[in-house]
Amino acid sequence: MSKLRIRRHADRDAAEAYYLEAVDRATPRVPTLLAARREAKWAEVLAGGGPILQAEAEALGCSLQKVIDSVTAARRQWCEDEAQREAARVRAKALIRQADTPAEMHRIAAPWCD
Repeated sequence: MSKLRIRRHADRDAAEAYYLEAVDRATPRVPTLLAARREAKWAEVLAGGGPILQAEAEALGCSLQKVIDSVTAARRQWCEDEAQREAARVRAKALIRQADTPAEMHRIAAPWCD
């Protein structure tokens, strides 16, 4: 994350656009390869197994079901965490849109960017 800087804006709309973009830029992103791997594992869970999960079970020396259960629990937790992060992002952007001044917008966006 980069520090959010105080800056002058041409008008309120320009300030709003800047701070909305700042919140989006500061939102954590899952690297593409990791996201693809998570989705591939989840697809295998839904299918009842597959080569990735089987290889993981063999590497860990445990049953395929244990790996399926682990991936399911991890996905459930990730979904819950992601729902909270997304709600916070949407809430911050709504507050920025409602703010009267760029200073208020800065105050709302700062926790995301510091």
